[in-house]
Amino acid sequence: MEINQITENKQDYMDLLLLADPQEDMIERYLEDGDLFVLSENGDILTVCVVLAKEKTCELKNIATAEQYQGKGYGKYMVRYVCEHYAGRYDLMYVGTGNSRKTLDFYKSCGFMNSHIVENFFTDNYRDPIYEDGLLLTDMIYLKKKLDTEIDVKKVVDLALEAGRILLKNGGEIFRVEETIQHICRRFHVEDVEIFTLSHGIFMSAEDESGDAYTKVRHVPLSGTHLGIVAEVNELSREISAGQVGIDEAFDRLAEIEKLPAKKEYFQVLAAGTGSFTFAILLKSTLAESMVAFVIGCIIHMWVLLAKRLNFSKIIVNIIGGVIMTALAILVLHMHGSGGLRLEGMITGSIMPLIPGVAFVNAIRDIADSDFLSGTVRMIDALLVFVYIAIGVGSTLALYNSLIGGLVL
Repeated sequence: MEINQITENKQDYMDLLLLADPQEDMIERYLEDGDLFVLSENGDILTVCVVLAKEKTCELKNIATAEQYQGKGYGKYMVRYVCEHYAGRYDLMYVGTGNSRKTLDFYKSCGFMNSHIVENFFTDNYRDPIYEDGLLLTDMIYLKKKLDTEIDVKKVVDLALEAGRILLKNGGEIFRVEETIQHICRRFHVEDVEIFTLSHGIFMSAEDESGDAYTKVRHVPLSGTHLGIVAEVNELSREISAGQVGIDEAFDRLAEIEKLPAKKEYFQVLAAGTGSFTFAILLKSTLAESMVAFVIGCIIHMWVLLAKRLNFSKIIVNIIGGVIMTALAILVLHMHGSGGLRLEGMITGSIMPLIPGVAFVNAIRDIADSDFLSGTVRMIDALLVFVYIAIGVGSTLALYNSLIGGLVL
């Protein structure tokens, strides 16, 4: 669904414009000088709109939706679009209509309020009587809406920055964060935008029509990954770009998205075990070793969940996680006896719940996209996790070798 401004062959849309204004010569008075907008989807014309600009105000002269698409919100979407389009250039937008309650309620739901009345407008300017909902239209009732851009620019920047923060916090790539911010700003006609995104912060500046800059900085600490939230923000961004969601609604949606819970803990534990089992198979472990890796992987993720509740640091989580998996593998090795189980066959699979795979891949993607600083920071963070795990595994094996004598194979 998209809206385009038509500058040529405006008469081609006359049939649709006549749905809102039944006298062709009245339409011709404002069609040539007015701005014509067309809302279409998959080649179908849904809604048309004509706006006539004056010195400090503009007037919505005609808006009509094809009969088969009426009642689906396309008219309200068009009104919102043109209000945003003319914000910054004009102070007020006027619209004139008859005294039909249905039409008046529609414009008031779009934020218009009563302005003034032109008596006998329809009877003086139209050859034939006009009826709407069984009511004879006589007076033209004008409504107005204030187009306040200074607040809008700040709200747009705040909205875009909040969407970017949520993406970055939950594992979104740098390019995805910046594209989302740009799409949101472009949708609300904030074109002059500068964005600088790091792995743990977003710097953003935008200018309004008067050239005044609005700048914000948002610190985003490195944290875990929630790809479900990333997917929801991406979907919301697409809806905003399509004009289906306004600013206030988008703020509410972002607040709801950020509260999305992670998967049930039992599901996470089973998924961690399944991942451990699968990677063990891929890394040439035997079926028995892979089954042990499944159990250890489940236990390791239980530890990770507990550590998160206790707010343990990443260093403690991964070092102790390495100790736990190695100790459990050694325990299974001794319980099983010399039945062919290999210590490395069990550990290589069970280590997977601790591996920061998404962060590592994102670091590579950032570097590939020439975001060297962010990619390097993420890469170092991921590599340090590997170091913490190695410390836990290595120290446990060293202690085992010194106490038991090294009978580990």
